[in-house]
This record gives sequence, C-alpha cells and structure tokens, in this order.
Amino acid sequence: MEQLDLSAMDQAAKDDLIRFLLAENAELKSRITALEVRLAKDSHNSSKPPSSDGLRKPAPKSMRQAGQRPKGGQKGHKGSALERVAEPDQVIIHPLPAICGVCGNPLGEAHVSEARQVFDIPPQQVEVTEHRVVEARCTCGKVHRSDFPEGVTATTQYGPRVQATVVYLTQHH
Repeated sequence: MEQLDLSAMDQAAKDDLIRFLLAENAELKSRITALEVRLAKDSHNSSKPPSSDGLRKPAPKSMRQAGQRPKGGQKGHKGSALERVAEPDQVIIHPLPAICGVCGNPLGEAHVSEARQVFDIPPQQVEVTEHRVVEARCTCGKVHRSDFPEGVTATTQYGPRVQATVVYLTQHH
C-alpha cells in the first residue's frame, strides 16, 4: 500500500479517510469471522462427512476418572501374550558370511543366539472348478445332453465361499 501524505490533507479529507478505513476494517473483521466459523466446522457440528475432518480429529477422551487406577496393567495381574510353540512349522536359519568383514579371518562355528517366531495365516489360493456337460446322439437321432449342477448358471461366476467372504469383509470389517 502506498504511503499517503497526511500533512497535505485538510481536516475534512482526513475525516473522510478515517471513516473509509473504519468501514473497511469492519468489513474485513466480518470476513475474518465468517472464515473462522467455516474453519471451525467439522463432522460433529455440521453436515460435513467425517472424511472431511482431516488430521485435526480430537483425541478420544478417557472414561477413567483421575485418582482411580493407573493406566495399563495393574500390579499383580498376570499378563497374557502370544506364546512361543515348541515345534514351529518352518524354521529358517539366517547364515553368516564365511569370513569376518573387518579382518578377513574365517569365522568359527556359529550357534543360534536368539529366535523369534512369527504367526501368520497361510496364503489363500482361488480354486477354479470347470463344469462340463456332455452330449451324445442316439442311433435314432435324438441328442441327449447332461445338465449343469444347480446354481451354475453363467460361463464364469463366483462360488458360494467367495460370495460369503465378500459379504463378511464388507459387512463386518
């Protein structure tokens, strides 16, 4: 903004300038207030969807009242965790190099110093079953044809287990 030479202005011009600046200031304050109101809206106080809340979601409030028990497991409570198994389904030994990376001398016999177990679900594989109907012509000329099983109605389709899994994942997770 350019600097005005106030010394060259008479009192009436200065008064007009002050009135103009006060009006502009009031307009800008109202615009700021309107923008702050828009910024304060989220899915809890407007019709905006929860996905529009972004990263400024409020932290969940604890139902625990101050002065009661401390957070976490209580003293004397026997904890429970995933237990190691004696016979894992698969054992992978991660070998060392044959020589030392610092001096180049051969390493001695290695021994297992630590073991960790990972529990996982084996990968699922889609099983495709092809249903084929056969036909034969009798000597009299009539064509006999076998039928597809009930429920097999399209050239390609999902089976009942795939359909059930999709329903389970979409409705329960």
